[in-house]
Amino acid sequence: MESTTKQVAELQELLVIKMVDVEREKKNTDELIAVVGHESVEAEKEQNAAQIQADETNKLAAEANEQKASAMNELAEAKPAMLAAEEAVKGLDVKML
Repeated sequence: MESTTKQVAELQELLVIKMVDVEREKKNTDELIAVVGHESVEAEKEQNAAQIQADETNKLAAEANEQKASAMNELAEAKPAMLAAEEAVKGLDVKML
């Protein structure tokens, strides 16, 4: 019985030591969770900012493509007149001026 009592006392001392270790690890884990949570919030903010910038860039690219298409259409419409003018100039003689 005395041996069992001694073993129980030793186990209780070991349990106290282990509980201190567990509390320390729990505190470290809680701190790590807080850091990870904060970093997750910051990462989400950065991701949202990047998405906003990507949306703005895509909008500008679409506008640029529209302007390019419009300019190409205007060029296509003007080209026949330009070619006709070139032909008319070729037909001119210095004496006609």
